Amino acid sequence: MKIVYWTSVIVLAGVFVALSVCQPTILAHNDFLKGFINQEVLSIMAVIMTISITSIATIHIWFNELEDKHGKKVFGAARREINQTAFYFIGLFVAQLACLIIRSLPIFAGSDTSLSLFNGLSLILLLGSVLSLLDIMGVIRALTPSD
Repeated sequence: MKIVYWTSVIVLAGVFVALSVCQPTILAHNDFLKGFINQEVLSIMAVIMTISITSIATIHIWFNELEDKHGKKVFGAARREINQTAFYFIGLFVAQLACLIIRSLPIFAGSDTSLSLFNGLSLILLLGSVLSLLDIMGVIRALTPSD
């Protein structure tokens, strides 16, 4: 991911932690987040992951075509980076699932601060998925011939 993406994620994580500590009700009692940070966010991440992994497969096909056309294997590093992104998506999805399961445990039910932190983490994980998808779309745009 690009440095701008990482910076955005870190800054937003800091904002969510500060909100969770200073004013936890903002993220804990938000009606939209109550309805969104459940199976809905998991469904959205599943769609993003599906689109991304399909796009990654397409990029690999394009790499094969370009290597066959020029008779050279030159995309080894790019392939490894794209494959890391695919595993990154799987990791984000599993982390989101774990976050939702842990958040629903009774030990965290009465704490606004913990609920706020879990809601913030879920939003950060979703943002990571979206930013990674944008990164993959940038690769596709770079590989697509202009008309």
